[in-house]
Amino acid sequence: MLRKKDNNMNGSDIVVESLVENGVTHIFGVPGDTSMNFHDALSRNGKIQYIVCRDERNAAYMADGYARVLNRHGVVDVPSGGGVLYCIPGLAESNDSSIPLVCISSDITMSSEETEALTDVRQLELTAPVTKWNCKIKSTKKIQQYIQKAFRIALLGKPGATHVSIPENIHGEEIVWAYKKTARPPSLFSLKSGPGNYDCLAVKEAILKAKYPIIIAGGGVHSSGAYDPLLEFSEKLGAFVATSINGKGSISEVHPLSIGVIGANGGSEETNKIVSSADLVIILGSKMNNVTSMGGAIFNEEQTIIQVDISEKILGTNVYTHLPILGDIVQFLRNMNNILRDEQQNISSRHQWKSMVGEILQRKKNRIKIEEKNNTKFVNPAKFFKTLMSLVDENTIFIADAGTPTPYIASYCRMRLSGRHTVMPRAHGSLGYALPAAIGVKVAKPDTTVVSMFGDGSFGMALGDLETAKRVGLPIIFVNFQNNSYGWIKTIQKLYYDERYYAVDFDKIDATRISEGFGLKAKKISSNDEIESVLHWSLQQKSPVLLDVYIETPTELIPPVVKWERDKTVPVEKRKKLTY
Repeated sequence: MLRKKDNNMNGSDIVVESLVENGVTHIFGVPGDTSMNFHDALSRNGKIQYIVCRDERNAAYMADGYARVLNRHGVVDVPSGGGVLYCIPGLAESNDSSIPLVCISSDITMSSEETEALTDVRQLELTAPVTKWNCKIKSTKKIQQYIQKAFRIALLGKPGATHVSIPENIHGEEIVWAYKKTARPPSLFSLKSGPGNYDCLAVKEAILKAKYPIIIAGGGVHSSGAYDPLLEFSEKLGAFVATSINGKGSISEVHPLSIGVIGANGGSEETNKIVSSADLVIILGSKMNNVTSMGGAIFNEEQTIIQVDISEKILGTNVYTHLPILGDIVQFLRNMNNILRDEQQNISSRHQWKSMVGEILQRKKNRIKIEEKNNTKFVNPAKFFKTLMSLVDENTIFIADAGTPTPYIASYCRMRLSGRHTVMPRAHGSLGYALPAAIGVKVAKPDTTVVSMFGDGSFGMALGDLETAKRVGLPIIFVNFQNNSYGWIKTIQKLYYDERYYAVDFDKIDATRISEGFGLKAKKISSNDEIESVLHWSLQQKSPVLLDVYIETPTELIPPVVKWERDKTVPVEKRKKLTY
């Protein structure tokens, strides 16, 4: 359908119209000299809410969090030069976590190229390693086409990040614009195909032979929105469901068939043992890297392994796969549910399997209960998370940095509903992610309780955007776990470097006073007795708050990381650090 506009329009107006046409309602970004035409066009258009941020990296993390919980694209806007340089960590995290993020950057005017102009940097070479696709628009007539392409590539197939660089002269150039309206904007659920019937019949044969089946659900289950067909599939098979950290919430974790997170970080000896005891493993949308698979140790040579993924590059990369299946997870599960509809009488009842798994999971529950009762000088994280989970509702979303909060959330916090209720940066383990990502999550889900958790090392990297949360009016609960160190690294030095602590400690800060300076309310939690009352207070607030939680140092209390818990019980010379 062709819609003509008789008046001249400049490039920035076309950019904005193209963004609106692709369903963009929010942009996270930072303005710059070369993006002024674009910002003026956004102001005049009025259809997109622009969240101005205090740092380009934080802006990209906000767009990433926004995209994750809405299962749609996030958009970040940055200026030329330093703006593009600073947002690279966010693009890398989204791209390698399969999150659809579109970066729009301005660039110097094309006539200034190769003149050592201020803010000149070879943007396409810079972002190529951390995006699925990037381009530089050199003709105003190509704006609509390339922006549509950026969204399509970000969303379709294996999702990821894309980057569109727009020089200042293209933003300002006027043309008579003939607008071509699209039938529908792309989405994560567009143009997805399932596996062939031959593959599904082979899976059926493996299922009918299995006595001890298990499903490992990764982040691809969230991207596909495969919650209902996964539940039906697991119940048909009587198969337990384990998840990676990214896949947490693929099934309700209070469902009898859920065993929780597996792997090195947030998994447990108990859940890993269940996987290693299975005779059939069906992997859905997970890379199965060393952290998730414990370097392959959770598998055994007798198992039949089936892997389903939207990306041909992932299949068989980290685990030997007997049956690799390329296709969308929802389509695969729907096909399998149809095929198995008349096979229920031929599927083993799994009584022995269910009994064995039940005993193993009970041991895990008993162990956690003991850990929650530990008397500690400062706050016991296990008790903190138990109390937190008792107070929040089932729709609450938790965002955590890659350090100490992640294994506690993954292992101890059971999500009562299926869905993406936890957001953690598992591609690059970036510190400074959780604070800004929570802002993106809250913008996306304004009626949902959002809890953002990070260590004091991370806090120092991202604290400027506390002002953004206050200015935009986002009642987020920020939790700073303070132990005056890079606790994760300090634990590694304790376990594997004979307690030679180097470059990991810093002076104590007062996070409450810092937060109050940004206009937030803040309170300290220094002991276990204060946990419940302060958490209850935080949940009653209508504006952002920060809780400064003094936790035991990792030299006193090892976080629930499987390899660490195992190695702390053996002599130093027998310990071996897990490689990524």
